[in-house]
Order: sequence, then structure tokens, then C-alpha cells
Amino acid sequence: MLPRYRKLLALLFVLFGLVFTGMAVLSHQKSDDYAVGEAKKQALNVLLVHRAVHAYVTKIQRPEIYRLKEEKRLYQEYFSPLVMSFTYISRSIKDQLNAQREMHGMEPIYFKLASTNPRNPINTADAMEAGLLDRMNRNELQEYQEVAEIDGKKYLYLAVPIERSTPGCMKCHGEPKDAPRELIAMYGDTAGFYENASAIRALISIRVPLSGVLADADRMANILTLVAFLGLSGIYVLIAFFTFRIDVQQRRIMSQNVELSRLSVTDALTGAINRLGLMGRLDEVASRSQRFGHPMSVLMLDLDHFKDINDRYGHPVGDEVLKGFVEVLRQNIRASDILGRWGGEEFLVISPHLGLDSAVKLAEKLRQGIEEASLGTGIRLTTSIGVAEFVPTEKVNELVERVDRALYAAKAGGRNRVAAQGAGCDSRDM
Repeated sequence: MLPRYRKLLALLFVLFGLVFTGMAVLSHQKSDDYAVGEAKKQALNVLLVHRAVHAYVTKIQRPEIYRLKEEKRLYQEYFSPLVMSFTYISRSIKDQLNAQREMHGMEPIYFKLASTNPRNPINTADAMEAGLLDRMNRNELQEYQEVAEIDGKKYLYLAVPIERSTPGCMKCHGEPKDAPRELIAMYGDTAGFYENASAIRALISIRVPLSGVLADADRMANILTLVAFLGLSGIYVLIAFFTFRIDVQQRRIMSQNVELSRLSVTDALTGAINRLGLMGRLDEVASRSQRFGHPMSVLMLDLDHFKDINDRYGHPVGDEVLKGFVEVLRQNIRASDILGRWGGEEFLVISPHLGLDSAVKLAEKLRQGIEEASLGTGIRLTTSIGVAEFVPTEKVNELVERVDRALYAAKAGGRNRVAAQGAGCDSRDM
């Protein structure tokens, strides 16, 4: 795969991983908030039930009992906490509610009317509840809520004050001598008395278990996390799939472009570099020669009397002769030399790091190799070669013109020979 696509997929993998992690963390945080919210609803429901019981007892049940007492259907001192104390009634209803919850496999809800001066010891405030009650009486706190852990289990704890006492409350919570005889008989005359007429006597302490709602919320969060994982994975797989297809197409196009580029500078018959490719390589080698001061020479070769081969044997044989000619040249030039077809039966050899004298020796080696070789089906030919060394101050086309003049001199001198072109216009046979 192309590096840019590998990098893209790696970045997307990291990005999707971060998005998934963020979604997973957020969903579990929201699930915890949801669990606390659901527990808060249960706590408020218990609180509303308590307030409804309080309202019923004070507005309906007690007035009815007082009416019956006035009508002498009940004796005047009648006072039963079972029907007249909303605290007792609320606690009893709470016990019945928890019994029903346990029958249905639900954890009980802790409910307590906590006081520092309770009539019933079961309602004695602990240190935390006493502190909260004190702050509520000093108007520092209206309501208290926290998630608490008790014995390894999490609970939502909610504490709210009951209404402040009124003068009417003092009958039962003021002086013991004013309290109903049946109340004294049931609880005694030492606890629950001498209250402040305007104070908050107690707070409602509620503890709702979170394990059930947390488990439900976690299941929901896990489902959402799984859906997010599958969704993001699916998107990533689709992106990777289409990226892979694009990569395959891109590499195919690049390969085709490379091949087209190669073919554009390659002679189709001999496989040597064509004239366009040779000009590009000439510019490169000449530029390096100028920059670093290295010598460079160029050889131009022409098959002697090649036209006669085409006329006598036909072009297919002539093509085979050209192929054989190129093969002999390849076997005798250096690995650093560049061989190309200049046109027709003319070929060019670019020799980096080679001065004129060494280039002439290479040309003579090539001339002898061609003279001794069998080209095609037993056909023997000779070659004329022009040699010129690059002068750093000249242009490439000037170098080509000089080596062409050297080739012309070799052919004019009788063919099958090497002629060198100096920096000026003088040519010399070798």
C-alpha cells in the first residue's frame, strides 16, 4: 500500500479509537448520571408519600378524631400514635413498602425521621444526620444529596428537613404535663419534649440502593458502547476497503505511468534508450560533469553500408542486425555507460568519467567487437565511430554537433574506423 494511504488509515484508526474511547467513557458517565437520577426519583417518591401521609393525618385523620371526641364518641383523652402520629404512620408505611419491594426482588429503601431528641429511640440521628440537622436549623442547608458507599454497596443518600414546628406541635413536644396521657404511657415523659416552637425537629433521611439501577444503566451503556464499536468498525472497514481499492488503482496507474515513461524514452526495436531519452540523460551527465569537474565523453556509432542489408535481405533481417549490433555494444561498454539509438542505424554511447583518450580506446574496442561479430544470420558489418569529450563551457547540442562531425570524418576517411573531435573543429583519425 502507498505510504500516504497507510498513514491515512493509521490516523483514522487512532481517531476512531479516540472517538470510541470518548463515547464509551461518556456513555458510562451518562449511565451513572441516569442511575443517580432514577434513584433520586425513587427517593422523591418516598418523600412525597411521606408528605401525603403527613397531609392526610393532619388535615383529615386528626380533625376527624377530634370531631368524634367532641361528639363524645371517643373519650376526651384519646390519643393513639397508631392513628394520630404521622411519624409512626410514615415509618409503618415505609416498613410495609419495603416488605412489598422485597417480595418483588427489590432492595429496601432506607427511610428515617432522624432527630436529636426523638421520642422513639429508633429515630435517633447519627453524627452525620445531627450535623445536617444543625446546619438546616441555621439556614445553611436546604437539602443534602450524595452518592455514598456502605458495606461495599452504593446508595443515593438524600436528606430534607421536615416543616418547622408550630405552636400546635407543642402539645406533644412541649411540656410533658400538656401531652396526652396515652402518649406518655407509650413513650414516657423524658424524650421528645421541650422542643423549640419554631425549630426543625427532624430531617427525613432516605437511602436508595443504586446497585439495581446501576446494573440497568451499565447494561444500557454496554449496549450503546457495542453499537458504537460496531458502527465505527463498520465505517473504518468500509473506508479501509475503498482506500485499498483506490490504492490498487493508484499503484496500477503509477505502474502504467512508469511503463509509459519508460516506453517514451525506449526504442521499441532494440530496447535501447531512444533519442528523447538520450537528450535527457545527456543533460543530466553534462550537468554533473560541470558541477563536479568530472570528464565526460560521447561516442556516436553508425553501421557501415546498413542500407545495403535492408535492400538485399529486407527490413526484418535489417531489424535483427540492429538488435545484434546493440547486443554487441552492451557486452563491451561499462556498466556506467549509457547506450541509446540516435536514429536509423546511428547509436550514441554516453561515457561519464571518461576523457577523450580513454573514450577513443573504448570506441576502438567497440569497433573491433562489431567487426568480429556475426550480426543476424551470419551477416558481418563494420561500424564508424566519432568521439568527442565534453567541454564544460559548451552546451549539449554543441557537443552533439562535434561528435557528429567526428563520425562524418570517420566515414569520410574510409569507414570502419574511429575519429575524435577535439574542443575546436579539428578531427583526427585513430
